[in-house]
Amino acid sequence: MANLKYGTPEFYCEHFSDLLADVDGEDSATADSIIQGFLTAVDEWFDYHERQADAYAKLRERVREALAV
Repeated sequence: MANLKYGTPEFYCEHFSDLLADVDGEDSATADSIIQGFLTAVDEWFDYHERQADAYAKLRERVREALAV
């Protein structure tokens, strides 16, 4: 993976291949865990960016108040 350029289809293919390698044909719970893990990661990143947006909004307000003085 060290030779793959970040953001290319090949880069992401390598990441997805790692996940697919974990799929167990004899245990469907593994696939369920992969799907749940993906959904949880999306939720966590959304929550993080929502908190960051709130922090930027507060900073913007403080800067505007400070510059208006």
